[in-house]
Amino acid sequence: MESPTERSPNNFQPVAPEYYRVKLISWALNTAIYLLIALVPLILKLFTINVPLWLILAPPLLVALIALLVLRLLRRRIRALGYAERAEDLMVRSGVMWRKQLVIPYGRMQYVEVTSGPLERRYGLCKLTLNTAAGSATAVIPGLYEATGQELRERLSAAGEAKML
Repeated sequence: MESPTERSPNNFQPVAPEYYRVKLISWALNTAIYLLIALVPLILKLFTINVPLWLILAPPLLVALIALLVLRLLRRRIRALGYAERAEDLMVRSGVMWRKQLVIPYGRMQYVEVTSGPLERRYGLCKLTLNTAAGSATAVIPGLYEATGQELRERLSAAGEAKML
C-alpha cells in the first residue's frame, strides 16, 4: 500500500459501496413517512370530511416527484464523497451541485471521532468526524468501513499529535 505522501493530491479514496444501500434504505423510509403524511387528505375524505380534489392529489404527487429527483441524484452524491491523506493535511470532498473541498492541516485538528447508527452498523460502516480547534471547519467522511474508520482515526490522531509537538 502506498503512503499518503506518494498519492496525487487529486487521488481521493471513495466511500464504501455499501453506503449506497444505507442511503437508499434511508431514502425509502423518509419517502414512506412523507407519503403517509401527504395521504392525510385522502384519509379525511374516506371519513366523509369534505376535502377538495386538488388537496387529495397534489401532496402525494409532489412527494413522489421530489422523491424521484432525490433518488436520481443519490448515486452521484455518494460518488462525489471522498478523502485524501496528504503529508501535511487531510482533504475531504463532497457535493454534486454545490461542490465542497475542505483541507484540514493535521496540526489544527482538535479531535477525531468515529460514530455509526444502527443502519450503518448493519452494513459494517461508520462516519468519521474531524473537528478543528476553531470549530469553523468540521470534516465529515461518511460511509467508511468500520476497520477503515478506526485506522484512519488512529493515523489522523497520530499525525495531529506529531504536528502539535
